Amino acid sequence: MFLDIFYKKGCVGLDIGSKNIKIVYLTRGKEKRYKLHTYKILPLPKEISESETTQETKNSVIAEIIKDFFSKHKSLPKKVAISVAGSSVVVRYIKLPMMTKEELEKSISIEVEPFIPFPISDVYLSFDILGEVLDEGIKKNEVVVVAAKKDFIDSKIRLLKECKIMPVYIDVDVFVLENLIKYNYNIENEIVCVVNVGWNITNIGIIEDRVTRVCRDLPIGLINIVNNLKKTQQVEDQIIIEYFKNYGLIITEEQKEQYLKEDKKTELLFSKNLILSLKEFISELHKVVDFYYFQKGEQKPLSKIFLSGGGSIIKNLDLYFYDEFKVETEIVNPFINIEISEEIPLEIRQIFAVSVGLAMK
Repeated sequence: MFLDIFYKKGCVGLDIGSKNIKIVYLTRGKEKRYKLHTYKILPLPKEISESETTQETKNSVIAEIIKDFFSKHKSLPKKVAISVAGSSVVVRYIKLPMMTKEELEKSISIEVEPFIPFPISDVYLSFDILGEVLDEGIKKNEVVVVAAKKDFIDSKIRLLKECKIMPVYIDVDVFVLENLIKYNYNIENEIVCVVNVGWNITNIGIIEDRVTRVCRDLPIGLINIVNNLKKTQQVEDQIIIEYFKNYGLIITEEQKEQYLKEDKKTELLFSKNLILSLKEFISELHKVVDFYYFQKGEQKPLSKIFLSGGGSIIKNLDLYFYDEFKVETEIVNPFINIEISEEIPLEIRQIFAVSVGLAMK
């Protein structure tokens, strides 16, 4: 979205998460479809992903992992696209006086300063004009603005340069997911919600007519759910993750009766505690959806929710979302329209949503 330098066709999508690093390399295939060349999940050491290690130490370890990967895959471009999210990144939708893009580029810092919660000198700014709107009878430009703290972005660039790779594009997670959904799914004239559940952060975007209109980064992720379950179940992280994959949420009465017949009381208790752990998460998501409707007034309802990220490995999470929101919910398959991707196991595909979206840059 906001750093587009030295751009050429063919770059690696590099999604540096809190738990692992996802890497995808695509090229254009037949009929403008993408073709998969490389995909990889590189786990971060447990002491880095789960401890209070300093960011400097984490970056050093991450740099070594990335350098090692690229040294073993010398045919890959040394140019990458990455994305950012969290409290150091702010997205605002604002209405500004009519002017050309060139005029807005010169005055953007002055125009947006009242809307940005950081000193304007401390951020990198980018914007996109979404179109004309009427504001109290006056024609204005509707503009989406991204402000990201300079020290946050500069640390990302230093990390990549240490790996001897060039960041050619830096985007925001929700906009990467928007592009991914538009490429893989028909959402023309639809309102859809994308929920990307990461380890520490959940990205939420509401897309209306193929444009993201609301976006939030919730400081709630899979780690919060895991920690809550550790208190109630008294088991280790890895056992909880296995429960997520194998049993997850027991939703229907038929499932519950079947589990009772099979004396699977532990699994039923796990599901009950998991639902309790999801309450805060679901409550926050309801607030985002309600905010969208409050802004828009009378509006057609959401037609679909797309789930992605590591948190969407929870079995039956899509059914739980359907029960909560009464909206069709689907686990994202980022490779659905990508050639030579059949070998990728279905159960891990949604983890690559952001890295595939970045590789499309």
